Amino acid sequence: MLVLVESKRITVSDVGVPMYGSTTALRQLLRSEGNEAHVVRISPKGYTLVNGVDYCYVGLKSKDGTDYSVQAYGKEAIELYEQAVNLRY
Repeated sequence: MLVLVESKRITVSDVGVPMYGSTTALRQLLRSEGNEAHVVRISPKGYTLVNGVDYCYVGLKSKDGTDYSVQAYGKEAIELYEQAVNLRY
C-alpha cells in the first residue's frame, strides 16, 4: 500500500506561537506573577562551542518546581549572560 502525504513547511508564525529573544524569555520567567523562577545555573562567561560560536545556557527553577532553560548563540549569548548575571538575585 502506498500513501501519499502532502509536505508542508509550517513556521512558528503559522500556528500563532509568540517568539521571544532569550533575554525577554529570561525576564518573563523571572517575573511571572505567582510562579516566579530563579536562576540555578549560568554557563561560564565567554563559553564558546567547538566551532567558535559564543554560547550561553541559563537554568531556572520556578516556585512550583518546574525546570526551564534558556539558550542563546552568538551576540545574543553575550547579552543573555549579562542579563542572567544582573538578574540572578
